[in-house]
Amino acid sequence: MSTETVIDLNNDKLKNSLLNLIQGIQKNPEQADATFKAKSTLENGFLSNIKIRNFEFVSDEPVELGGTNEGPNPVEYVLGAFAACQEIVIKAYATVLDIDIKAVHVEVDGDLDLHGFLNLSEERAGFKSVSYKTTIETNETDTEKLKTLEKLSVDRCPVLDIISNPVKIDGQVDFKKF
Repeated sequence: MSTETVIDLNNDKLKNSLLNLIQGIQKNPEQADATFKAKSTLENGFLSNIKIRNFEFVSDEPVELGGTNEGPNPVEYVLGAFAACQEIVIKAYATVLDIDIKAVHVEVDGDLDLHGFLNLSEERAGFKSVSYKTTIETNETDTEKLKTLEKLSVDRCPVLDIISNPVKIDGQVDFKKF
């Protein structure tokens, strides 16, 4: 069996999974509600231990920002999450649209003014701007399908939506004496 055959079988399986998910939600709309969770504990300095489902990873600041550079910092994870989300959205929609995708590459840059983070000015603490370039390797020639894929990659990417639009946040800070 060639590599191309394996990829095609995986695409068929992926397409069936996606279509089953879509049909299930169409029949039972409340199935569309999903909650994702993360927990983090500051371990040492700026090193955080993050747990998501059965995964554990760390976040740290670079040495220049007072960390020990043992992992990406939180804003770098946001950029990485955006890049990965773009790739997933593109692969999912390409699969449903029967567009053969060989590869997807995403490069993301985020500009942040440290004045806000360091409380040195009223500058916002988060990104001032985010720019990205997505490259899709495909042999598809149908320009309408490709335009649809491009539009969906922008309009239906959850992380792009999160960083582009205000999100209702509800939370609190508690103090516990030790």
